[in-house]
Amino acid sequence: MNGDPAPIRLARLAGLLLWLLVIALPLSVLLIGAVSSPSQPQIIGSIFASVLRTVVLAGIAALAAVALGWLPGRLLGTSGRHSAVILLLLLMPLVLPRYVLYYAWTLLLSPTTRLGEILASDPQLARFIGTATSTGVLVGWYWPLAALVLAQGWRSLDGRILDAAALEASRYQVFRHVTLPLLARPVLLAFAVCFVLSMSEFATFHLAGVETIGTELAVLYELTGAAAPVARAAWPVVLIALAVAVALMHASHRWIPTTVTVRRATRGSRTASWVVLALLLVVSCVVPIGLLAGNLTTLEPLRQFAALHFDDSLWSLLTAGAAAVIAYLMAVSVLACADGRGPLRRALSLAAHGTIFLAMLLPASLVAVSLLRWTTASGLPAGVRQSWLLVSAGQASRFAGVALVLLLLTRYPDQRRLAEMASLDGASPFDAWRRIHFPRTWPVLVGTFLLVTMFSFTELAAMMVLLPAGLPNFAQRLLNQMHYARDQQVIASCLVLVTLFVVLAGVAVALLRLAVMRRSMLLLLLAFVVLAGGGCGKDADNGPKVIGAFGETGAGPGEFLYPRAIDLDGDGSVLVIDKTGRIQRFAQDGQCLDTVRMPLIELGKPTGMSLHGDGRLFVADTHYHRIAIFSPEGQLVGEFGTYGEEPGCFIYPTDVAFAPDGRIFVSEYGGNDRVSVFTSDHDFVATFGSPGSEEGQFSRPSALCIDASRGRLYVADACNHRIAIYDFDGRLQSYIGSVGRDAGQLRYPYDLAISPDGTLVVCEYGNNRVQLFDPQGTSLAVYGGAGREVGQLAYPWGVAVDARRRAYIVDAGNNRIQVWQL
Repeated sequence: MNGDPAPIRLARLAGLLLWLLVIALPLSVLLIGAVSSPSQPQIIGSIFASVLRTVVLAGIAALAAVALGWLPGRLLGTSGRHSAVILLLLLMPLVLPRYVLYYAWTLLLSPTTRLGEILASDPQLARFIGTATSTGVLVGWYWPLAALVLAQGWRSLDGRILDAAALEASRYQVFRHVTLPLLARPVLLAFAVCFVLSMSEFATFHLAGVETIGTELAVLYELTGAAAPVARAAWPVVLIALAVAVALMHASHRWIPTTVTVRRATRGSRTASWVVLALLLVVSCVVPIGLLAGNLTTLEPLRQFAALHFDDSLWSLLTAGAAAVIAYLMAVSVLACADGRGPLRRALSLAAHGTIFLAMLLPASLVAVSLLRWTTASGLPAGVRQSWLLVSAGQASRFAGVALVLLLLTRYPDQRRLAEMASLDGASPFDAWRRIHFPRTWPVLVGTFLLVTMFSFTELAAMMVLLPAGLPNFAQRLLNQMHYARDQQVIASCLVLVTLFVVLAGVAVALLRLAVMRRSMLLLLLAFVVLAGGGCGKDADNGPKVIGAFGETGAGPGEFLYPRAIDLDGDGSVLVIDKTGRIQRFAQDGQCLDTVRMPLIELGKPTGMSLHGDGRLFVADTHYHRIAIFSPEGQLVGEFGTYGEEPGCFIYPTDVAFAPDGRIFVSEYGGNDRVSVFTSDHDFVATFGSPGSEEGQFSRPSALCIDASRGRLYVADACNHRIAIYDFDGRLQSYIGSVGRDAGQLRYPYDLAISPDGTLVVCEYGNNRVQLFDPQGTSLAVYGGAGREVGQLAYPWGVAVDARRRAYIVDAGNNRIQVWQL
């Protein structure tokens, strides 16, 4: 290391400093806080209820992954000229996000399918199918990982041993008494890695509604906002992850190649291995992609992709690219310490190896919480704690282990010897690095950079904890789309992501195998800089006149966990419903007056509600396919609707509105995507609209609003990014808005309200703003912008306007209600 050029030494020192700041100190601070803080038995007890389920599901996924990865691992470990092709094939499922694969399979479970209809009427069966599907997706993702670990065992296995054993024993006896004992450590390591990563899984189980330790830790942090309870509740996973990290650290030292070669083991039929590999790829990759492509009914979402996701894609690319750079610097520095001599370097190398692998195996939310705890304890300013760089740091801590493994697997054995020979010939350290080391290592650098960037681009659990309010992020928006709407734009986004990642995976494998094309690296890096620079713009923030705000994070009175709907009572009180299923009533000054709880919340929580003129509250009980009716005193006094596609039935109702003549309008999505009309006695009258993006069609109609003086019904056609205007007889009049970020354009309008003078107030979830339109559809003003300050918004879900043009805005991402004067 001392003979390296000064820039290289500086980069390695920077990598060690980053490791200290991003991984070592945050984990240490979290550990100290967990040990020193008082225990909370009721919280930890509720987490333990999910541990057994997690262990069982993770064990099933890991066992199946190792069993399925055995033959592909042998094929990779015993192949020569085809190893690059096999590596590329194994990377295909790995680079595709697990939640994308899960979403693809659940297209078969859509409420419009026969199976989806059965599941909607049988919650117990739905939970079982969701659990089985999510576990199956994990198996489909982890078997390539198990194969990669097993391949290292096969590479280290001397084929001469198997040949000698085969002379005196049957194939089964050779497998049982020779092959399996020799590969016992790789098998156990593959199982352990898959097991602990499955235990930490968040996104797939979150979408499936399965309560595991990974999802519960995220919920616990959302409930408490404190790091210590999360760390204390996670100790079973931490202990397992620590043991696997130590095993992985010891195993990784044997991955460094030597100059001694042995004959490769070639036992067994390679044809059978290729067939198994092909079948696994079909199930894990080809079928999910085929399901996505087959369910895309129009090309319009593909054409809208840039308008919808340009900013969040570039911001995600920026954070992911920075994470890849940080992860690579940390990995290189750790390897430099391992190559050095002396007890200090040896101790530093062991500590760095162990903590990097530990951060890779821990639940991502725990790693993210440790970073937040560290930044708070170190006294860093709020600007740093709310910076996109913190997201990059969290992603780097998650995937530095991936970079370290890739660098270990692609090192060449004669690096030091060639550098010493060049030095004897009079070459300077810089010349030796430029002419010998760099030509061999730059493909590894770029390939590692691409793979870590891809993993970081779609990382969710840590990002959701660290993401600054309102900062555009592709993975976060895609997850919200999946959770709240099964629409064409989700499928289009998944297909674009899959195509991009398959191409990049091929490029990464090629770079990891080649040591030429120096100019290509410069072009790739230049392209990244240009793209990343293009994502740094920010919408102009037109500050509204802010009257006040109320609410904070929590599950107590006056607190919110992601509020999603709002309405105003005639007495001036404010009703708000959040993801806990509570309907809270507030005075105008923000004092909590009363709380009503939805009777059923296990399958999901409501997304809309409206107060009738007689004081009754109509709640769109979305996931129970009904409209629930509460008395002014908060008692459930009635309901109408049931699951189905027939007239008068609902799939996922979203909002309710009342015409002056007493008729009731109900919007819904999930396959019907229509507006149904009922009498005041809840008898079905008519329906209008159908799924799609053409005129007269809807894609997740999320809110309704009545303009009685003009005889209009406004419908927030959220995923078509427009406002539809109908008369009370269901005849389409016109549209307002188109997809985009400019004034007059919309991105995911989630709610509507009418001011006394007829101005339409639109709450835009996708643009983090409120936009005002006159009755002719002309944009009058745009208020707000992404952020946590008062006057800024983070993923607003709802809006209500009183007689004095005061807008009450559901600032969901900030867990508060803001009051603006329009």
